[in-house]
Amino acid sequence: MTARADRLLLVLPSLERGGGEHVLLELARAFVAAGREVHVAALLGGGPLRNQVPSGVTLHELIGTDYVAKGFGLAWRAFPKLVLLVRTLRPDAVLSTITGTNLLTVLACMRARAGSRVVLREASSLVNARSVLKRAAMRWLYRRVDAVVAVSTGVAEDLRRLGIPDGCIHVIHNPVDCQRLRRLAEIGPSFPEATKAPYIIALGRLTEAKDYPSLLQAYASSKLRWTHRLVIVGGGELLDHLHDLARELGVADHVLLAGEIGNPFRVLAGAALLVLSSRWEGYPNVLLEALALGVPVVATDCPHGPREILDDGRYGHLVPLGDAEALAAAMDVEFQRPVPCRFDVLLGFHNPRIIASNYLGLLDGVGVKTA
Repeated sequence: MTARADRLLLVLPSLERGGGEHVLLELARAFVAAGREVHVAALLGGGPLRNQVPSGVTLHELIGTDYVAKGFGLAWRAFPKLVLLVRTLRPDAVLSTITGTNLLTVLACMRARAGSRVVLREASSLVNARSVLKRAAMRWLYRRVDAVVAVSTGVAEDLRRLGIPDGCIHVIHNPVDCQRLRRLAEIGPSFPEATKAPYIIALGRLTEAKDYPSLLQAYASSKLRWTHRLVIVGGGELLDHLHDLARELGVADHVLLAGEIGNPFRVLAGAALLVLSSRWEGYPNVLLEALALGVPVVATDCPHGPREILDDGRYGHLVPLGDAEALAAAMDVEFQRPVPCRFDVLLGFHNPRIIASNYLGLLDGVGVKTA
């Protein structure tokens, strides 16, 4: 009989804003409520989510906030500290998220030889793992853990194509707390610039994956440019490029690049339409959040998640990848179709209590509960 995992270690790359970080902090809160001893290890210390670490969780920041390197440099510095932490804590189970951090965590647990169960959460399409070396590392190391959680059926298929045994893969969707979202939407900040006129919104880091250039091109050719502003919430390396492109397209006066917002849900709730223009995803929570707040959505049919979340287009418009004209046409139509809050969609597969229970089942070694 498998012993209950009373001491848990959750490993994150940092406490910067990100979907994986938010999900693991939500799970940490649920695990504490279930009576578990919970530790969170952030490879890089500091970050805007630091004050959202739940009460009762012990935070371990492996590298100081003054360290600027990321990627391999951060992993190299953090690895011996993570090994030491695992050896010292001797957790019953370890849960990690984000591909690079997952690989580092498996190596650290192998080196520490603490006998902990290891569960990995994989949240992105393989498109995001372009490196042959990274895919080879995933193929080798993901086979050596107790379970791999795929956040969507598409991500699960990617893992199978890598050769991960089917019995090791478990699909667990991201949690969505509808009541909490509605509370946050009531207290969150709003933008005076945005509220002077109706607006459509996009949320996510300004990176290649989100394909904001296609969104700007679609907006520039859409009828909405004359009636609605475009608000893009998020920070990232493409900020200057997007400013320049908006000027080139003649829409700079109608586009607000708002930067990061700690609580964006009031702005989301006030939007006439949410647009997801991504080239790839894993299981984009922003679509779930828009459904919870009754905001119509348009999304690219990218790998993976939008088609699964929107039930093949039943709950929002799906458009071909990278097709700015199709995106513009869908935007012009979809914003006119207000939708009710889809609690029936969210309360089943996305119920936070059920999802936390399924993760605990894997961490305890008893599997995922099914209906």
